[in-house]
Amino acid sequence: MIIEDLQREYHTLAAQNLVPQYGWDKVNAPYGLVINDDGIAVDTEVLGNDNGKKPVNSIPVPVRATRTSGIVPNFLCDNAKYLLGYDDDDSGRAMDAFQACAEYHLKLLHDIDCPEAAAVRAFFSRPPQWEAVKDSLGDAVWKMSLTSNYVLMYDAPDCTKLLTNCAPIREAWNAYYDSIDTGDADADDTVVSIVSGELIRPAKTHPKVKGVIGAQSAGASLISFNTDAFCSYGMDQCENAPMSTREAYEYTTAINTMLADREHVNRIGDATVVAWANCGVPAYTDIYEHLIKANSLFANTSQSQNKQMSLNETTLHAALNAFAHGRPYEYEGIRLDPGEEFHILALSPNAARLSVRFYLTNSFGTFARNISQHYQDLEIRRPSFDKTKYLPTWRLLQQTVNQNSKNKDVAPNLAGDIMRAILTGSPYPATLINAVQRRIRTEHDVSPDKASIIKAYYLRLCRQRELSGRLNNNLNAFKEVLRMDINEDSGYTPYVLGRLFSIYEQIQIAAVPNINTTIKDKYFNSASATPARVFPILGNLAQKHMRKSSVSAANRVRLSKTLGELSSRVGIQYPTRLSLAEQGAFQLGYYYENQKRFSKQTTETNNEGADND
Repeated sequence: MIIEDLQREYHTLAAQNLVPQYGWDKVNAPYGLVINDDGIAVDTEVLGNDNGKKPVNSIPVPVRATRTSGIVPNFLCDNAKYLLGYDDDDSGRAMDAFQACAEYHLKLLHDIDCPEAAAVRAFFSRPPQWEAVKDSLGDAVWKMSLTSNYVLMYDAPDCTKLLTNCAPIREAWNAYYDSIDTGDADADDTVVSIVSGELIRPAKTHPKVKGVIGAQSAGASLISFNTDAFCSYGMDQCENAPMSTREAYEYTTAINTMLADREHVNRIGDATVVAWANCGVPAYTDIYEHLIKANSLFANTSQSQNKQMSLNETTLHAALNAFAHGRPYEYEGIRLDPGEEFHILALSPNAARLSVRFYLTNSFGTFARNISQHYQDLEIRRPSFDKTKYLPTWRLLQQTVNQNSKNKDVAPNLAGDIMRAILTGSPYPATLINAVQRRIRTEHDVSPDKASIIKAYYLRLCRQRELSGRLNNNLNAFKEVLRMDINEDSGYTPYVLGRLFSIYEQIQIAAVPNINTTIKDKYFNSASATPARVFPILGNLAQKHMRKSSVSAANRVRLSKTLGELSSRVGIQYPTRLSLAEQGAFQLGYYYENQKRFSKQTTETNNEGADND
């Protein structure tokens, strides 16, 4: 399915002239070798920039052969050894290369009836003409050109033209290159393509994919077989996943073209992510990129990017809202349909190969709706100084690692799994909540970001269990406290215990205002895991703290009242042990009660300031 979708994208890009035609590729050919009707090299043109440096001229030429140690010629464009027979090391190898190149061209053009093809046949029927080319270029340029490509040109009566633009020669090359794929249908080397289902000659190797972060700079293989254990039925290399040279070219060209557009390439963990719409309209990808970058879905964008995105904030939210509700959206004069099929592909490096971290296909509106739901699930009451509206995914991932450690790398699998959950609307991976819980136990604190993750994780889990009819009583009770703010009416014991722990801490701070280490540092982990062992101790400490004179009368009344209400909901018997989900409820209760305390303090401070005025 991935290969078919990538092939479809190739044809879409080809229709827009954004990718080379099959059988052709852009290479640097800075020198033109001009021949006349008699096959004589009459001139040499420098096609690239002539500023004293090595010239560059990228033009479409027939696909280049992969060379290792043998002699393999190219068509119409090659170096001085193959086209001119120049031997720079007196090994005699250059003459063999020239002869192979001559036979190759004569074979492809033997029945092509046009002056250009006749000129090429005449050129290769003559002895190598490197001396004439050297005299034409001069010693300095000649030496520079020895490691560069020459492209054949024709000295026509009215102008000089590239032979790669000659229609009959192009048709001859295309027919020859197509025959490499198909050949004789009855031949022993033809098999059924796993992509098209047609008889083809399978390509033994596929072009490399370049641009995946962390992979080899020369490129890596998406499909490859390198040991006998992966092969079967006598097949060799990529013959085990048979597809034609054309099919391999199309899917790799589509990937490489998208990866080359760095503005639309993103990274999550170790994965490089590209996306595209089925219809080929770039506006879909633009909107998608704006949505994920504006909301910092993938990474912490630069200040310039954030500034640029903030200018379009109203537009972006309007687009997200429209797509999430299944409505079309007008963007830069283009009507975008939420039902348009959209693809998201994440590739991870694996030595000389690539692995698919995830591949998602759905309607554009569904992806937008899932992104919107992700941020709704993460919404939580935060301190007044915390202006976070959307919790960026890079910051979410930071909650799973020790920020004081030298190695702050997030587990690659975790990053990919979270991204998949965001885009599909499925529950977050259990590894996320486990990692966050480890950080809470180490830090003895519940930050706003961690509380947001706890709330979102269990909210999604409850939603999924409810849809599948597997919502147990414990999670059903937990569901009532998964809100943006505190649920003061909840009697869910783990949640109430978390609130109660916050009250005990407030009593201690009121009694000893300048205390450096509170009960949170000593008892938080054990209180959230084994309440029956710890809460009687905390209750006794609270009674002693309440008797201290440093606790004001107003504070004593407020704390005593809240303490009594919460204690009555728990009863006289504390739970012996809390499960991981119940510990999450405990932590949320503690967090919400703290936020309630801080907001009251802020309100009281503001009121005092107003009275003084």
